[in-house]
Amino acid sequence: MNNKKFYRFGDNSHYTRGYTWAYSIISRSEVYESRCKKCGSVAKYPIGDFDVIVEGGVKYPDVLGCGAYPFLIVSEVVVNDWFDAGITCFTKYNVGVAEVKSKKLVDVPKPNYYSIEIEGRCKIDLDASGLKIKRKCGVCGNMTTKLLTSDGFKMVPNSWDGSDLFRDIDLYPRVSLCTEKVMKLAGENQRTNFRFEPMEGPRESFSKGIDYLKLYKKRKSKSKQKTNQKCIINRRSIG
Repeated sequence: MNNKKFYRFGDNSHYTRGYTWAYSIISRSEVYESRCKKCGSVAKYPIGDFDVIVEGGVKYPDVLGCGAYPFLIVSEVVVNDWFDAGITCFTKYNVGVAEVKSKKLVDVPKPNYYSIEIEGRCKIDLDASGLKIKRKCGVCGNMTTKLLTSDGFKMVPNSWDGSDLFRDIDLYPRVSLCTEKVMKLAGENQRTNFRFEPMEGPRESFSKGIDYLKLYKKRKSKSKQKTNQKCIINRRSIG
């Protein structure tokens, strides 16, 4: 994997103040619904376009947290960033803002949002990740794991398909993983409310995750400083 760095990512709504979030979903498409007769596990979610009702906050984020179901919902500018960078390993569905509960957001223009279904693939190595299957339903596959030694993920060798956005569709279908390229794009373009953590851990649930906005803004400003210094040197040499 050429020493590539990988990250777990999503929204950072629990640690970032001021942003609204979706607490309810209104489907505009077919709804998948199931209840396992053996373990009682329930699943219900739209498999296409849907609307959300947002509450709280005074501004819209680029990654919209969703309390009704763990969808990955991002703004149109994030999708455009990915496309411009050649990242196309996903399907997007329209997400509209049907109702705004926050008085401070009523007159604020709503971003265009999309629900992202990641198509890149990998396989998580449970043993190498320090995880043990505690329970697994033989009918629906619903699984509970027990943490033994680690709180990060390690992949089965050669299971990653090379995509910048990827996930283990069998074991952790709602855990989004990415390469450093995705985090760098979010930082350089100052996209808000992302949460990035090293895929292999440690997971610091009490922290805000990697400060990607500061990390890549600094790098960008340093390159600008070097360019300005070269210009000054050239002017002196000309003078």
